[in-house]
Amino acid sequence: MKMKNNFLLALLVVFISSCEPNEYRSPFPVELQESNTELLEVSKSSLIIEPESFIADNQDRVIATALSGPIIDVESSEAEIAKSTIRKQINKEEVKNNIDVSSGSNKEEIFPISVNFENMPIEYMSVMFAEVSGRNIMIGDEVSGLVSAKLTDVPWDKALDSILKVKQLAKYVDEEANIIRIHSQEVLAAQEKYDLEIMQAMEKTRNAQDAVQPLYTEIFKLYYTEAKNVSTEIQSIINGPESGEGEEVSSAIEITIDERLNYLIVKATESDLNFIQRIISELDVRTKQILIEAFIVEASESLGRSLGADFAINSPDTNILGFRDNFRGDNALGITGSTLGAPAAGTSAISFILGTTTKNLSAALAASEDEGITKVLSNPRVFTLDGQAAEIKQVDQVPYTKVEDGVTSIELKDAGITLKVTPVIVGDGNIILSVDVEKSTVDTTIANPPIAKRTISTKLLIKDETIVVIGGVFTESTKSSKTQTPFLADLPLVGDLFKGEEKTNVRKELLVFLAPRII
Repeated sequence: MKMKNNFLLALLVVFISSCEPNEYRSPFPVELQESNTELLEVSKSSLIIEPESFIADNQDRVIATALSGPIIDVESSEAEIAKSTIRKQINKEEVKNNIDVSSGSNKEEIFPISVNFENMPIEYMSVMFAEVSGRNIMIGDEVSGLVSAKLTDVPWDKALDSILKVKQLAKYVDEEANIIRIHSQEVLAAQEKYDLEIMQAMEKTRNAQDAVQPLYTEIFKLYYTEAKNVSTEIQSIINGPESGEGEEVSSAIEITIDERLNYLIVKATESDLNFIQRIISELDVRTKQILIEAFIVEASESLGRSLGADFAINSPDTNILGFRDNFRGDNALGITGSTLGAPAAGTSAISFILGTTTKNLSAALAASEDEGITKVLSNPRVFTLDGQAAEIKQVDQVPYTKVEDGVTSIELKDAGITLKVTPVIVGDGNIILSVDVEKSTVDTTIANPPIAKRTISTKLLIKDETIVVIGGVFTESTKSSKTQTPFLADLPLVGDLFKGEEKTNVRKELLVFLAPRII
């Protein structure tokens, strides 16, 4: 009897369980170790991703992908940042100032004075300033006349300049000899012209002397930079001003490029070779690499709203920092568009998802694809150098018949998905992304079909390890289906009652998820 009661009780439990509402449950429950809360739930109408799952989940998939790329030795983060931000001086060019007496003087040598004189000969005034300043002052034979001045607490060099300008005079400062020469403006201009001619003559003499110096030929091996680019930089410096500090770059430098081995073969003097070595050591540096993982998804409007809005709006009390940016009209980056998921065809919408991983995103998209909400068209992963474009194509070649001058030929055109991304790492560790996405479709059931193209082109600034969502390109199609009841639909008069026709408008959005990561 007891066994019979247990059997009836089991039947009752089964019956009660079968009476529960037939609610859809996700085949992908995700739970924390210390909680029984269901974190990832997919329904047929929308996709809701709880933020705890994104925070708690690890980045094993991304790390594994990154490790599959090239392995290089890297310095510590602090040393790397310091190396990239410090200002490094290659050379210094001193320009001699023969006008301002205070340019080469110590601050202690420039002090204020007060003067008060009337109708004083310029010769006496010069002697007075020589005594006060401790400088040797000479005046030209053409300088004469009387001066009157009353100045209080004025630096002595500025006081002298002011008095000379009133009398249309000028001074020439020789810092090495500690001499100030006073002349009329015309005489001083003529002397400066003469000095320039002397300097040019001395330059020719110096070049002639350099010509007899021994020349050396050295080979510079470049590792990270193309030899032709470095050669262009060196040539521009050689043809520019003098290098300064007593070290002048000769114009008789010969540079040969070996593109096969990426060598620079330089023939020059020893001092020029040392100068070129300093330039190369700063230009030929390792370029950072970036891993870019992309998800190109064709989604229904419900998914676009879920991923574009729910990440931010449904998670206000968590560490998820996702948000929506509604680019309406022109902005600093030249992006125009509307809110992600909004029914605005032909515009671009940008959203960002912070604090998540590509593993979580991949799981969410896979779950939604099982429900028919999305279709992942492509999931490429590629490594590229900083500032270099990475292009991925997943296309089919469609044959087209072309008739020209009576001759028929076949041309092949690409139809599919093309993604081109150019990342640039800026000084603060963020990334500027230039993105071009093109999706082209073709109806292969007809001859020479037109190719329908949908494109997204944008440039944006994002943080490292942020997932950016680009969308706003919509497509619409109409599906027609007919149903009928066998045998009854063929009856005369009443057969139409057992037939049905349904037309469905399908609206889909092209979404591009980009997850860059600096290696």
